[in-house]
Amino acid sequence: MTSTIIEVASDLNEGVENRYQLVLEVSESAKKLRDEHRRHNQEDPFTTTTISTDKVIYQSIIMKASEIDLGDGLIG
Repeated sequence: MTSTIIEVASDLNEGVENRYQLVLEVSESAKKLRDEHRRHNQEDPFTTTTISTDKVIYQSIIMKASEIDLGDGLIG
């Protein structure tokens, strides 16, 4: 999974003009996903799932990549 994250992040890095803005948007998205997952776990006492930091970052990068045209139309 790490190589996929690196490939998609590299494609994103090349496809945007403002890389700092990209990092901020991905980190905000990751924080929202993490908070939503925690909130869901608190509301549902039967939920035993946890979410890893890598998974949150991966999901955030994929979500951002789906918003940006990477040229060939493919993500990753």
